[in-house]
Amino acid sequence: MLFYIFLAIVFLLLNEYRLIKKYIQAIMNPEGKLEQSIFQKLINGLIKPFVLIKNWINYELLNDELNY
Repeated sequence: MLFYIFLAIVFLLLNEYRLIKKYIQAIMNPEGKLEQSIFQKLINGLIKPFVLIKNWINYELLNDELNY
């Protein structure tokens, strides 16, 4: 029984640590722009053109709204 109480306290403390860490990161970076790794920048750079083309097709070419 004491072991389960100890585990519950450890999990609560870990959760509090995680929340405090997120809170500190939000204060240190108010714009919400967290630094990205080189791999994340590379993936975003490779995916962005495809997303732009897909959005252009959906909103410009396939626009079904009637313009009166």
